[in-house]
Amino acid sequence: MKLKLKELQNVAKTTMKEERAVNSLREEIVNLLGPSVNVLGNHNYFASFVNDHLDVLESTGRFPRQGAVKTTTLIEASGSKFEEIRKVAARLLPEKFITKFLNDSNSSVRCAAAKRLPYSMIRESVRFYTDDDQLRSIVRMKRIHEAGLPAPKVVDEPFDMNGDPLGDSVKTHSLDDLPDSWYERLANKLCKEYGSNLEGQWEEILATRVATSNFATSSSNIDRDKLLKALYSCIKEREDLVLGEGSLKSIVRGLRKKEYLDEAVMPIIEESIDPVKELLEASLSSSAYVERAEKLFSVKKSYIPAGIKKYRLGEGYNADTEVPMLGRLPNGSSITSTTEKALDVYVDSWNKQQTIKGEPYRLSWNPHPSSISMVGFNLELK
Repeated sequence: MKLKLKELQNVAKTTMKEERAVNSLREEIVNLLGPSVNVLGNHNYFASFVNDHLDVLESTGRFPRQGAVKTTTLIEASGSKFEEIRKVAARLLPEKFITKFLNDSNSSVRCAAAKRLPYSMIRESVRFYTDDDQLRSIVRMKRIHEAGLPAPKVVDEPFDMNGDPLGDSVKTHSLDDLPDSWYERLANKLCKEYGSNLEGQWEEILATRVATSNFATSSSNIDRDKLLKALYSCIKEREDLVLGEGSLKSIVRGLRKKEYLDEAVMPIIEESIDPVKELLEASLSSSAYVERAEKLFSVKKSYIPAGIKKYRLGEGYNADTEVPMLGRLPNGSSITSTTEKALDVYVDSWNKQQTIKGEPYRLSWNPHPSSISMVGFNLELK
């Protein structure tokens, strides 16, 4: 079979575009799920492994929030010829972009999109794919869920093996009339067990599951709203306690407890100066801010890769340009809102300098996958 030169060029462009899209998706998956995720191997094997990992996160209530992966990367991957990659895109893209997957040729991709869309948008899909039993089951469950469950039937009085009623001795106490102190104790217990192990909006999911599982196992009701309110109150108390540990009043209280204070001698308590906050409050130009931020965050640089360097606008300019690669947070601390703002300003200032020079580069930062005290920088074309 012979291919014309133009057709061969189109095939090569399509293949290169596919490779770039999948490689970008691999990087985003590592940033999202961490370095433990296997991103090696062929495209279908990699995407299949990611889908299995997402199934585990979904079953444990830790599914990534929308926007955790760049939308542009997922849109490019959604046109892949591999069904497992399209399935990853259907599960992570915002809902307004996944309606096209209802007409996908693969059943698993259609079902992944149908699980996230309302009944009104997926009911027509069954007419076009009459042999897809899994899709039909999802549509049926969506219809039942959105229509609302029927009122529960009255539970018959329990009886023994001879058919005689057992009476009040086996009836469980209704939890509807429990005092607020009971919900507070349960909320404290749940916060200690799950508060440090779950990420992002876990309170509502946990309160719903505790109430549902208690009703399924003991046929008694727990007020979900009361439990959720107690969880929020417990979390607020813990946050206030953490903030109070570094206040001046707590320092003085600790010194008095250790008998470091004397009536004749009063120690001078000085507030520590945050260098990141000081950098933000300083009125600096873009170049001065970049220079000072690179010293503060100990930014390590590397030369521009040859694949990006060839897009430079300055013809005949062959000098190597260094770009940020890694940064370390001051004093080995973790990322805070102040640090995020300082890094955003640094990246914007660096990009502004490149725009003035006429270079087609854009810099972004993200947390380091293996160290909480480091950040990484990504360079890409505009």
